[in-house]
Amino acid sequence: MLMRAGRLRNNIPAAQYMNDLALVLSLAVLPIIPEITMLSQQNFFLHKDPADRLITATAIYHKAPLISADKKLQTVELWTVIR
Repeated sequence: MLMRAGRLRNNIPAAQYMNDLALVLSLAVLPIIPEITMLSQQNFFLHKDPADRLITATAIYHKAPLISADKKLQTVELWTVIR
């Protein structure tokens, strides 16, 4: 989306850019599985954005820390108790 909007300019395809970035930063890319999609639909989420709900549900499911500037997502640690 950033590339299409012209906010991120690069001469390589977006998929290659993301794969290279994950490799350089030693990031693990986690799949979105049915359990995560179901968790993202729970009523305890304060956020309406589907992408943010999926990101947060992924963190909850994997018991992984979530670092975000989004104030609504910063309370994810409280939600892990629910799971």
